[in-house]
Order: sequence, then structure tokens, then C-alpha cells
Amino acid sequence: MAMTSKVVVVGAGSVGATYAYAMMQSGQAREIVLVDVDRERALGEVMDLQQGVAFTKPVDLKVGTYADCANADLVVVTAGAKQKPNETRLDLTKRNAGVVGGIIGDIMAHHFSGVLLMVSNPVDVLTQVAWRASGLPRRQVIGSGTVLDSARLRSLLSAHCRVDPRNVHAYVIGEHGDSEVAAWSSASIGGGYR
Repeated sequence: MAMTSKVVVVGAGSVGATYAYAMMQSGQAREIVLVDVDRERALGEVMDLQQGVAFTKPVDLKVGTYADCANADLVVVTAGAKQKPNETRLDLTKRNAGVVGGIIGDIMAHHFSGVLLMVSNPVDVLTQVAWRASGLPRRQVIGSGTVLDSARLRSLLSAHCRVDPRNVHAYVIGEHGDSEVAAWSSASIGGGYR
């Protein structure tokens, strides 16, 4: 896999910080920038990450601003409001569409031309919002879709079958949310089909 020069993660919450950590561990970026409305939180996450750099490939970690998106190869958007108890996904969509629209406007104000990866929920709808707001070609705006759901399914199946999750292959397809389905006919455990 080719190394990415610069990755900007917008949102330094649990998902954003974990993404930055995984990117740092993989050695796939020379520079990782965390951007968050709570700059102090982002600073704390960067300080924690910097303490692990001695065990990874060289990487520059810093807290930044939307201006850092100008020359980024990849911007990952994890920011957004969390779903409240008894709140419908439609209500969350309305709230987060406004949040994401503002974020994309701030990113594009700095002439970003790399790949935009959307992780904010509900991811499929917000990927569409981001694509339209960005004006980028479709191939440059990607949503994480049901990757997390597929990983959860694999984990549950591995625990149930007492098999290493790396030997479980199962996928959740469709829109991330209430309409997604497990593709049972393509599931495989230890190389066999179930």
C-alpha cells in the first residue's frame, strides 16, 4: 500500500482519535493532523499519540485547522452529533446534515482536492451531503458504509463459533442503519460455508 503524505482527521472524539492511532500504527502517513472545535481535546489526543511514535514509522502528529486540508491527500470526517435516546435516525440526519455541510464548506474553502472519507452518522446520507457540498468528483468522496457492521458481525460469529475472527468472512450490505442486512449466503467460517 502506498504511503499517504498527509491525513487530516476532522473530529477528535473516540472514532477520530482511534482512526488517527490506527493510521499512525500502520505507518501509512507521514503527517496526521487532528482538527476539532474543542482544540484542547485534540491537543490531548495528539499528546497521547506522540508518546507512541517511538514504536512506529516516523510520523508528524499535530493539532491543526481547516487550512491544513489545503494540501492533504485524505480528509477523514468523523465529527457529528451523537444519536440521543429515543431520537430517530431521521432526526439525527437533519442535525448532522447541517454539521457536515458546515465542515465540508470549511474544508473546501481551502481548495482541498484529495479524497474525502466520511465516517459521520448516518454515513450513507452524510456521504451524499458531503459529495454535493464539496463539488468533488464522486470517486473522491467515499463513505465507510457497513464496514463497521461487517466487523461486528464477524466478531460475533467468531465468538459464537470459537474461531479466530480473521477466519470469519461475513458481510453486512445495504445502507448503514435499519435497512442493512447480513449477506448470510456469502458467509464463510474457516474456509467453509455455513
